[in-house]
Amino acid sequence: MARRSSWDPYRPIRNESPARDVLWSILAHALVLGLAYYLTQLRPASSDVSGRVQATRNAAFQAAATQRLNDLSSAEAALAQRSQDTAPPPFRPIRSARDALEQARARYDALKKKHVDLPTLPKMPRTEAEALAQLAQLETQLAATSTRDAQSGSPGAASAAGDAKGGPGGARLAGSAGDAELTPFDVATDRGRGADVVPRGRFSSIPPLDAPVRAAGGRSVGPGGTYANRLYVDTWYVVGPFDAIGDQPLEHQELPELAVDLDGTYAGKSGRTLTWRHVQASEYPLFLPDPSESAVYYGYTELRLDRDREIWAWIGADDAAKVWVDDRLVWKGGAPVKPWFLRDARSMKREIADYNLSEGKIRLRLSAGRHRVLFKLYNGAEVMFFSLVLSDAQERSNAALVHP
Repeated sequence: MARRSSWDPYRPIRNESPARDVLWSILAHALVLGLAYYLTQLRPASSDVSGRVQATRNAAFQAAATQRLNDLSSAEAALAQRSQDTAPPPFRPIRSARDALEQARARYDALKKKHVDLPTLPKMPRTEAEALAQLAQLETQLAATSTRDAQSGSPGAASAAGDAKGGPGGARLAGSAGDAELTPFDVATDRGRGADVVPRGRFSSIPPLDAPVRAAGGRSVGPGGTYANRLYVDTWYVVGPFDAIGDQPLEHQELPELAVDLDGTYAGKSGRTLTWRHVQASEYPLFLPDPSESAVYYGYTELRLDRDREIWAWIGADDAAKVWVDDRLVWKGGAPVKPWFLRDARSMKREIADYNLSEGKIRLRLSAGRHRVLFKLYNGAEVMFFSLVLSDAQERSNAALVHP
């Protein structure tokens, strides 16, 4: 311990513990060096995450553009079949959405010389997102031309148009809520498309069951499994939370809507780094991990069917959801007043037992094989869940789905 002599106040201080001073010096230097190392490592780590996010973004745009080109090629083949032309050559490998659009525009210009009813092309866009939108527009225009030709009475054109619309293994929407074949249900969608709009101030109702419940979880339909007439899709890859942007968060597109990359890295809410997580639900409905208010989540899974089937897809969400099957939007919910908005869904024992926290159902006609399903879920506050339950839409009430 350092002290002064009591009899000489001007005498220099004598240090009686040099070892302790050396120890404190070593600790101080270690602390400074550790802090310096942390600061030097912080920026490269952040840069590495940004690089992975950008790589995921580039891959998503490239995958989505490749899919758009495949769709465009199918529509082009339909037109060629109608006019008895030779099949078009395949597109070259692409590096970006703009690269894909340049090829598509050149092919479209050539087709327009033979099919004068095709609209004039808009200007070449500047961004990747705009390029993807124009690719989808070109495919829609070609498919519409094939459909018009099919309706004009050409058998070859009718077959070609059908191939361009769906294709083996593709999901085909059997109808919308206005069709007589569909059981009406109360749910609101944008401008009333695809469903009956619930008047404001009126409660939406849960669709009644069409048979005594024998439910099971899974995502495959076919022999060799448990007998069930309601199949709860309980296995998903999920990613989130993303920021809820604007007054209509479901309309703001995030990268998983362009292409699902289960190895991808995303920039999430409040600067979080997001990756896909595998979730096997242990209860009904699916409560997503890491819940956050004013946030958006995505879920991806694959259904497997042993044969061609027409199925009811019973869908429920808190707060609102979109659902795509094989890249086609088949559902956009968002009833103004759902039963579980005024009562905690976890307390609705009867509906949970029936696997029926559903705001509506839609009929899908699916071919045998594998089908991709993607949902987008918006959560405003408090409880958040998603429910997808399948039942047979063709057979009588004693028919069943069997999941392996």
